[in-house]
Amino acid sequence: MSLTSQLRITTLIVLMLAISGSFVLNTLSIKHTLTEELGTKNLDNATALALSMSQLEKDPTILDLLISAQFDSGQYQYIGLFDPNGKLITERKNISRKTIAPLWFTRLFSINIQPGLADIQDHWKQYGSIQIKSDVTFAYDKLWNTMIYMGIFAILIGLLGYYLCGHYLNKILGPLNIVINQAKSIELHQFIIIEEPKAIELRSLARAMNSLSNLVKKMLYDESLRLEELNKKINLDPVTGLMRRDYFIDHIQSSTHHDDNFNSGALMVFRLANLAEIDKALDYKKTNDLLKKLGDCLLQVCNKNSTLIACRLKGAEFAIFGNQAINEIMLGSQLKNMLEKTIAIENTGVKANFLAATRKINRFDNAANLITLINELLNSSTESNNGSEFVINANDISNSGNNTLHESNLANWGVMLNDALANNRLKLEHYPVITSKYELLHSESYVRIQLSSSDKWLSAAEFMFWATQLDLIDKIDELVLEAAISVLNENHNPLCIHVSSQAMLNETYIKKAKKIIKKSLKNPHQLCFEINEATAFNHMEEFKHFCSELKVLGCVIGIEHISHHIARLSELNGVSLNYIKVNSIHIHEINTNKLNQELLNGLCKVAHSMGLLTIAEGVRNDAEIKSLIELGIDGMTGPGIKKYSS
Repeated sequence: MSLTSQLRITTLIVLMLAISGSFVLNTLSIKHTLTEELGTKNLDNATALALSMSQLEKDPTILDLLISAQFDSGQYQYIGLFDPNGKLITERKNISRKTIAPLWFTRLFSINIQPGLADIQDHWKQYGSIQIKSDVTFAYDKLWNTMIYMGIFAILIGLLGYYLCGHYLNKILGPLNIVINQAKSIELHQFIIIEEPKAIELRSLARAMNSLSNLVKKMLYDESLRLEELNKKINLDPVTGLMRRDYFIDHIQSSTHHDDNFNSGALMVFRLANLAEIDKALDYKKTNDLLKKLGDCLLQVCNKNSTLIACRLKGAEFAIFGNQAINEIMLGSQLKNMLEKTIAIENTGVKANFLAATRKINRFDNAANLITLINELLNSSTESNNGSEFVINANDISNSGNNTLHESNLANWGVMLNDALANNRLKLEHYPVITSKYELLHSESYVRIQLSSSDKWLSAAEFMFWATQLDLIDKIDELVLEAAISVLNENHNPLCIHVSSQAMLNETYIKKAKKIIKKSLKNPHQLCFEINEATAFNHMEEFKHFCSELKVLGCVIGIEHISHHIARLSELNGVSLNYIKVNSIHIHEINTNKLNQELLNGLCKVAHSMGLLTIAEGVRNDAEIKSLIELGIDGMTGPGIKKYSS
């Protein structure tokens, strides 16, 4: 029973006891008053009747008539005439007395009235005496009716008091409920801050709870910053702030081999061939400052375009990778000019000799081999002192595999995609995600589309660019959700679908999704929605709204590819989130990489402090699996997990 209910019942009991005591006292008081009034009435009536009879002739008939007249004129129980010796001369009795009060009431509150006695004179001698008793029936009736009215009034007062007490208690204890909800939130690893209530006792409690929440949030924030610093130490070049070579290559491999949304991209390498000459003109510190400015120049470009990442390969050799189809020749030329201008602004006195090489990358390329190939080309150029731009395999343009679909033919793509969606030539391909106990956590579902009934099934990477250009993303997300619900209703194993940034930001999609789930899905808790890291953190308010809307239905929400926003993990506190998936670049060879082990272990602790599961992406072999389990990972997915899917 709630505290409010207990207080209301206690208040009602106290109120009823007070009213009951007042009720009994009032009843006894009324009874006493009636008893005195009736006793006085008996005496007055007896005296008046005796006086009247004393003035009359003492004819028995006349006296008898006078007694009858008196008896009939009022409510009397008994009137009797006695001689001086006490012998009855005549009497009148009311034998048909009835009261509306029940017998138990008349016994409990019995009214005993003293009869009225008076002497009757016959000149100078006593003729006799008269005795009168008033009828107490009307007294019982009045007392009973008064008690009924008081009882009804007491009940009404009690009910009103119960209601007002509850209403007032809810107002008083409202802040307590807020504190209770805060405590429940802390139990769920959501460290919220509440406004301090006015009540002194509750204010102290709320202040203590707020202090606890602030302390934990600060700890999470500090730990997130520490992990970010560790991540920078492991993976970023200390001079330029760009990615290190190995981290850069792992990132490319993660995109090309493990990202279902990747189809083609570009690699651009820039080398300052005459670094030694510039270094000779400057001192060591100024050379490093110059390299830092070159790195900042590339970082600015990457910050403006989230599809690009930059790296310092070695010395004055830089690289940029784009995970989407771009005009790498034009971009490479622009970046080379920007770097040359940056050096020119520094007035080193030496003209920069930048070499540049660009190359398209497809899903089957090996980043390390490509960089080696580019380096060999740049080395030969450096030896010949030729500041040129090189394009490797300029005609190597990836397409969907269908020769009739050229990338420039947007209209043709529109016809084919709309036909495929209209005829529901869309399916989901599932990949297992297992727990640390090798149990199925859920299946990752990737969308596949067949442009024509005789064509191959295309991955998202092969059609998503065109779907975006044709404004078909929302429709695809809708069909993916319907396909997932269809699978779930047939197979009760949980599955996960990836939600595009357009869908997450689209209120119409959210409303449609809720409607479809309510109408068609039997077990909403088996449906997981995954949002890309960049989308979630770059649109945090919209992401929180998306989570709150779908969590109400019981759905599961996660963030994938966690890597670049480790310092902002504490912002997920209070968000209705279930898990995060760690980018495979932090998982690769985790069994031998001590620094990445420390990073992942800390990340797991931060996530667990917020009640989130951590899932490793791109797991390749048993050695990585064993190491991940030891580090406290909750789930795993990747090429090395398929054999455990059964």
